[in-house]
Amino acid sequence: MSEQEQIRAARNQTLYRLVNEKIESVNEAFTEALQMEGEWVCECADQACTEPMQMTLNEYEELRRHSNRFAVLPGHVYPDVEEVVGETDRYVLVEKIGKGADIAIETDPRG
Repeated sequence: MSEQEQIRAARNQTLYRLVNEKIESVNEAFTEALQMEGEWVCECADQACTEPMQMTLNEYEELRRHSNRFAVLPGHVYPDVEEVVGETDRYVLVEKIGKGADIAIETDPRG
Protein backbone atom coordinates (compact mmCIF):
# COMPACT_ATOMS: atom_id res chain seq x y z
CA MET A 1 0.00 0.00 0.00
CA SER A 2 1.31 3.44 -0.86
CA GLU A 3 2.17 6.06 1.73
CA GLN A 4 -0.80 8.16 0.53
CA GLU A 5 -3.15 5.22 1.12
CA GLN A 6 -1.69 4.73 4.60
CA ILE A 7 -2.27 8.41 5.33
CA ARG A 8 -5.85 8.32 4.02
CA ALA A 9 -6.67 5.23 6.11
CA ALA A 10 -5.16 6.77 9.24
CA ARG A 11 -7.07 10.02 8.79
CA ASN A 12 -10.32 8.11 8.47
CA GLN A 13 -9.60 6.11 11.61
CA THR A 14 -8.62 9.20 13.58
CA LEU A 15 -11.95 10.79 12.59
CA TYR A 16 -13.85 7.82 14.05
CA ARG A 17 -11.68 8.01 17.16
CA LEU A 18 -12.87 11.62 17.62
CA VAL A 19 -16.48 10.50 17.16
CA ASN A 20 -16.01 7.86 19.85
CA GLU A 21 -14.43 10.41 22.18
CA LYS A 22 -17.67 12.42 21.90
CA ILE A 23 -19.80 9.29 22.40
CA GLU A 24 -17.84 8.36 25.52
CA SER A 25 -19.75 10.65 27.90
CA VAL A 26 -23.10 9.19 26.78
CA ASN A 27 -21.77 5.65 27.16
CA GLU A 28 -20.32 6.52 30.55
CA ALA A 29 -23.72 7.57 31.86
CA PHE A 30 -25.45 4.43 30.59
CA THR A 31 -22.79 1.91 31.57
CA GLU A 32 -22.57 3.23 35.13
CA ALA A 33 -26.34 3.38 35.56
CA LEU A 34 -27.19 0.11 33.85
CA GLN A 35 -23.95 -1.88 34.25
CA MET A 36 -23.85 -2.69 30.54
CA GLU A 37 -21.60 -2.38 27.52
CA GLY A 38 -21.65 0.87 25.59
CA GLU A 39 -22.10 1.26 21.87
CA TRP A 40 -19.22 2.71 19.88
CA VAL A 41 -18.54 3.32 16.19
CA CYS A 42 -16.21 0.95 14.35
CA GLU A 43 -12.88 2.74 13.84
CA CYS A 44 -11.90 0.90 10.68
CA ALA A 45 -10.24 2.45 7.62
CA ASP A 46 -13.39 2.14 5.48
CA GLN A 47 -14.75 5.67 4.99
CA ALA A 48 -18.27 4.35 4.49
CA CYS A 49 -18.38 2.20 7.64
CA THR A 50 -20.43 3.49 10.56
CA GLU A 51 -21.31 0.13 12.07
CA PRO A 52 -21.78 -0.06 15.84
CA MET A 53 -19.70 -2.25 18.12
CA GLN A 54 -19.97 -3.10 21.79
CA MET A 55 -17.28 -2.30 24.36
CA THR A 56 -17.28 -1.65 28.07
CA LEU A 57 -16.09 1.72 29.28
CA ASN A 58 -13.02 0.04 30.81
CA GLU A 59 -12.18 -1.61 27.47
CA TYR A 60 -12.51 1.73 25.71
CA GLU A 61 -10.28 3.49 28.25
CA GLU A 62 -7.64 0.76 27.87
CA LEU A 63 -7.74 1.20 24.09
CA ARG A 64 -7.28 4.97 24.38
CA ARG A 65 -4.12 4.50 26.48
CA HIS A 66 -2.38 3.73 23.16
CA SER A 67 -2.38 6.57 20.61
CA ASN A 68 -1.69 4.17 17.78
CA ARG A 69 -4.53 1.69 18.42
CA PHE A 70 -8.06 1.46 17.14
CA ALA A 71 -11.01 -0.87 17.72
CA VAL A 72 -12.64 -2.36 14.64
CA LEU A 73 -15.27 -4.98 14.03
CA PRO A 74 -14.18 -8.51 13.11
CA GLY A 75 -13.60 -8.60 9.36
CA HIS A 76 -12.78 -4.87 9.22
CA VAL A 77 -9.01 -5.25 9.50
CA TYR A 78 -6.83 -3.75 6.74
CA PRO A 79 -3.53 -5.69 6.99
CA ASP A 80 -1.77 -3.31 4.57
CA VAL A 81 -2.03 -0.44 7.07
CA GLU A 82 -2.38 -2.11 10.49
CA GLU A 83 -1.53 -5.13 12.62
CA VAL A 84 -3.87 -7.04 14.92
CA VAL A 85 -2.71 -6.69 18.55
CA GLY A 86 -5.75 -8.07 20.36
CA GLU A 87 -9.14 -9.61 19.79
CA THR A 88 -12.45 -10.32 21.51
CA ASP A 89 -15.65 -11.82 20.17
CA ARG A 90 -16.99 -8.23 19.74
CA TYR A 91 -14.05 -6.28 18.28
CA VAL A 92 -10.44 -6.45 17.11
CA LEU A 93 -7.66 -4.15 18.33
CA VAL A 94 -5.40 -2.93 15.56
CA GLU A 95 -2.24 -0.86 15.58
CA LYS A 96 -1.32 1.40 12.66
CA ILE A 97 1.94 0.81 10.76
CA GLY A 98 4.04 3.01 8.51
CA LYS A 99 3.12 6.67 7.97
CA GLY A 100 -0.36 5.97 9.36
CA ALA A 101 1.16 5.27 12.77
CA ASP A 102 2.71 8.75 12.81
CA ILE A 103 -0.63 10.36 11.96
CA ALA A 104 -2.48 8.34 14.60
CA ILE A 105 -0.05 9.48 17.28
CA GLU A 106 0.07 13.12 16.12
CA THR A 107 -3.73 13.45 16.05
CA ASP A 108 -4.52 11.71 19.34
CA PRO A 109 -6.94 14.04 21.19
CA ARG A 110 -5.60 12.71 24.48
CA GLY A 111 -2.02 13.07 23.28
